[in-house]
Amino acid sequence: MQTKEQLLEYLRLFDSNLGFRELNEFVIQREICTLCGTCLALCPRIGVKEEKPALVAYDPECSMCIRFCSRTYFPDQILEKTLFQNRIPKNYLIGNYQRITNAKSTDEGVKEVAQNGGVVSTLLMHALNTGFVDGVLLTNRNENWLPKPVVVTKPDEILSVAGSKYTIAPTLLAYNEAVCQYKLKNLAIVGMPCQIQAVRKLQLYPPLSDEFGKFKLVIGLYCSSNFSYDLVKNYIPGELGIPLENIVKMDIAHGKFIIFTNDGVVKEIPLKEIKAYTWPSCRYCKDYTAEFADISVGSVGAPADDWNSVIIRTKVGEEIFDLAVSTGKISATQKTDLSKIEKECFRKKSRITKLNKSVTDAMQFFNIPDNELEIYTVLMSIGFTNAPMLSKVLKIEESKIQNILEALKQRGWVLENGGMYRPVNPTKVIANEIAKLKRNLEKNIMRIKSEALVDLEALYLQNNLKDVQSKEFFDNFF
Repeated sequence: MQTKEQLLEYLRLFDSNLGFRELNEFVIQREICTLCGTCLALCPRIGVKEEKPALVAYDPECSMCIRFCSRTYFPDQILEKTLFQNRIPKNYLIGNYQRITNAKSTDEGVKEVAQNGGVVSTLLMHALNTGFVDGVLLTNRNENWLPKPVVVTKPDEILSVAGSKYTIAPTLLAYNEAVCQYKLKNLAIVGMPCQIQAVRKLQLYPPLSDEFGKFKLVIGLYCSSNFSYDLVKNYIPGELGIPLENIVKMDIAHGKFIIFTNDGVVKEIPLKEIKAYTWPSCRYCKDYTAEFADISVGSVGAPADDWNSVIIRTKVGEEIFDLAVSTGKISATQKTDLSKIEKECFRKKSRITKLNKSVTDAMQFFNIPDNELEIYTVLMSIGFTNAPMLSKVLKIEESKIQNILEALKQRGWVLENGGMYRPVNPTKVIANEIAKLKRNLEKNIMRIKSEALVDLEALYLQNNLKDVQSKEFFDNFF
């Protein structure tokens, strides 16, 4: 699939035999579901059970759930051309962007309740006030901090849901409500990097309505990983002894999970202590800065905790941000520490899933050098990458990495495009290697029969014919 038109055809396809069964097998059961809420919004036959999408009624296999899933086919190169139109340079770690700046809201009321500099809340209020959008998909919470997807249509409601929840949330579930109940034409959304991949599919081809539910503004949040609701439900009141009703705000900064209570207590917990509550699919995500958002916002790289670092990526993002600055709603400065953002991006992109030794031992049957096998398996963890990145991850000279990649390319184990490499599907790789083994084995069998066996039989008969009694031997020989 190489063009936008082909992608549109893929998203329009309704007669596919794929459905929830395949979504369950390839996404949910393999723990790569992000619980973004897209399948829940598109299909009334899908619900949630134990923090997982589950089928609650017969599924006629319309295939929308699997096609619009944030974890299934996402043609990043096609969408980069659509969103950025080749005019915006790409930083491998951060993605395509026009500029990076620091910013904060000029409204003290916003800064009191919003996260860090309050840029996200201010931009959303500005977008609603100016009529740029008529609704925003956000995540609220109940009194027990259980995330709740909501549709916000009034600027003064934005602050009531401000602040990060740090718990996985099906934010896109509210998409159905925005389209079918509120009949909203132009939407904004604030989402995690994984959620935004589903948003871009919905933006390209809205499946619920031709008139309503068009995403006009996509704001992404920096994300190293997210957590299961068990962190809130069990760990905070159980291990820390903090009643949920006493919490006024949560934050992640400087490698710590921070809880603010209504009596002024601030509790800081090292992130490594709550690692067990990390959402499973976060282990496989490589996007730290929400690379496909119009604007990405976080705290890393900002000069102080009451500022946000802001990555402006698209023309839409540039227009809405610059207008908020020119009207005095946001103050901005260019003093961003890019190295800190790149460090976090690298940390996430370089996560590697190690294979069991039994797997690597079995692969040795293909007579592949250890260093080539290592690069191939690392590529499967990292995905689309280049030689400098692999050199940095594996601490091997770039020239050696380049030679190994070229060998893998010749062998058919990796694909290369403009100096960027991605692994070939292992099903295809192994099928090709097995086919090669069969061809080589058949060649060797023919050689043994035509060359070795003739001479061996002659030698045997010359010296041992007196010992042969079997009629079958003579039948086979003559």
